[in-house]
Amino acid sequence: MRIHVLSSLPLAILTAGALAPGFSQTQATDRNTSGAPLSSEEAAFDVLHYDLELEVDPSARSIAGRLTMRARLVHPTQRIALALDSALTVTAVTDAGTGAALPFEREGGRITITLAGGGRAPEPPAEFAIAIDYGGTPRVAPNPPWNGGFTWAETADGSPWIATSCQAEGADLWWPCKDHPSDEAESMDLHVTVPAPLVVASNGRLVSVDEAEGKRTYHWHVSTPINNYGVALNIAPYETIEADYESTCGDTFKVTYWVLPENLEQGQKLFPQFLEHMRFFEELFGPYPFRADKYGVAETPHLGMEHQSIIAYGNGYRENKWGYDWLHHHELSHEWWANLVTAENWKDFWLHEGFGTYTQALYVERLHGSAAYREVMAGHRRGLRNEHPVAPREDRTTTEMYFSTDGRVDNDVYYKGACVLHTLRWLIGRKAFFESMRRMAYPDPALEQTTDGSACRFVTTDDFKEIAERISKRDLGWFFDVYLHQPRLPELVQEREGDELRLTWKVPDGLAFPMPIELRIGADSQRVELADGTAVVTLPEGVEAEIDPLGWVLRAR
Repeated sequence: MRIHVLSSLPLAILTAGALAPGFSQTQATDRNTSGAPLSSEEAAFDVLHYDLELEVDPSARSIAGRLTMRARLVHPTQRIALALDSALTVTAVTDAGTGAALPFEREGGRITITLAGGGRAPEPPAEFAIAIDYGGTPRVAPNPPWNGGFTWAETADGSPWIATSCQAEGADLWWPCKDHPSDEAESMDLHVTVPAPLVVASNGRLVSVDEAEGKRTYHWHVSTPINNYGVALNIAPYETIEADYESTCGDTFKVTYWVLPENLEQGQKLFPQFLEHMRFFEELFGPYPFRADKYGVAETPHLGMEHQSIIAYGNGYRENKWGYDWLHHHELSHEWWANLVTAENWKDFWLHEGFGTYTQALYVERLHGSAAYREVMAGHRRGLRNEHPVAPREDRTTTEMYFSTDGRVDNDVYYKGACVLHTLRWLIGRKAFFESMRRMAYPDPALEQTTDGSACRFVTTDDFKEIAERISKRDLGWFFDVYLHQPRLPELVQEREGDELRLTWKVPDGLAFPMPIELRIGADSQRVELADGTAVVTLPEGVEAEIDPLGWVLRAR
C-alpha cells in the first residue's frame, strides 16, 4: 500500500513526429481493461503483500501455482473480490493461516471469496491472508506489449523465450490480484519454477535458486511497493552483463542485463548506454529509487515495458537519429514516472507517459543542444489530436485513456503531455521547472536517501500543479485547466491596425488564459504579458513581428 502525499503500452517516440509504435497503425484487438471502479468487495481491503508461487511449462504453454495475499480491512466485510482472467481455473481458495477451505464464486474474471469468521464480518483494521490455487493456459498476447498476456517465443537455437506483459488489461491476465492502480502491495515475493537450464529474470532482488529433478525455482523478493502491471516474468537461457553503479547519492547498486546468448556481443556494446541514461535521470530527478533491489533489463520478444527493476527491452539494438537507444531511455524514465510515483487513477496517466516522453527531448537537448531539442518538440506537436482531455476530471480505465471512440490509440498522453511540460518550462522558468520535476519525484530532499520504499507514493495532476505553484510562486490553475482538463488548444488571434498589433487569446469555453508570448521584432525579442488575455503592441511602420519564434507556447496553428 503506497502513501498519499497531498502537497504535492504503449511506448514513446522513435523519431520526432512518429506515433507510438504498435498502437498507431492498428485498431485495438482487445477491449479488456484495467482500473474499472472498485466494487464494495474490492474496496473493503488494502493489499499488504503478495506471494506468487508459479510453475511455467513451456512445452504445454501452461502455468500452475498459488497466490497468497495478505491484506488489511478498511471496511467491515464478510466477502472480498479479486480479479483473474477467465481463461484460468481456480481449484481452491483457503485461509492461509489455518489451511481451511473458503467458499468462493467465479463469475467471468472475478473471484468472490467469503472470509472465515463464523458468519460475522471482520472489522477494520483486522488483517487476513488467503491463498488461491489456480492454473491453466494463459491468454497469448496478440500484440505485445500493447495487447498483453504471455508471449511464447524461441531463441536462435530453439530454446524457450517467454515474457509477460499486461499494462492495458491488468496483471489478472496471469495472476489473481486487486486490479486497480490505487492499491499496491508494500512488498512481493515470486517463486517461479521452470525447466533447467532456463533462467527467470523478475522483479526485485534474487534471494535463491534451487535446482532439483531437472527444474529450477527462482525466488525473487521485491522490497518496495510495486504496481501490478509492473510485475513480470522473463524466461530464457539468458547470459548476464553486470556492473556496479555508484549513485549520485553515494550508494552502489547492481545493474544487470539479461541478454540472449546470440546477442551477447550486441548487448555488451549497448550496456554502457544503460549507465549513461541512469546518470542522466539521477542528475535531473534524484537517485534511482530501487537501489535496495537492483536495476535490471531483460531482453524480451516484444518491444518493451517499464516493469519495476526489470525493464523489458526488445528494440533490436537500434539507435534513433539522435544516436541513442530511445526504447531503453524511455522505459528507464518510468522507474521515476510510474514506479516511484504512480498515478492513483488512470485519468492521470500522462504523469507516466507525458513525463517519460518529455525526458527523451531533454536527453536530446543534453546530447545535441537546444536546436535539436526544439526539433523533437516540434515533432511531438505535429502528432497531437486534441480530441480528449489529457487529464480528465472523471475517473478512467486504461482503455478509456488509450483509445479514441474509433478504436485507435490517442497518443496525446505522450505527445501533448510532453508539450505541456515544454510550455510550463518556458512559463515559470528553467530553474523553477526542474525543481518542480525533482520535487514531484521526491517531495522532501531527505526522501532521496531512502531505500525502504517510503518514497513511493500515489500522485495526481493536482499534486504536480501544487508543487509547481509553490516553487514558482504563481497561480497555475488556469494553465492546467486549459491544457490538461479539456482537449482543445487556445488560439492566438492577431489583428494589425496601423502601428498597433492586438493579440487576443481565444480560449475554449471562455476560460481564463493569461499566457504571455514572445515577440521577435527585428533583432530584438520581448516577452509580452496578456494578463487579461489580450495585449496591444506598438510596431514600427512596415515591420512585422515574429510570434513565439522558438515555439515554446502550445497553441492552435
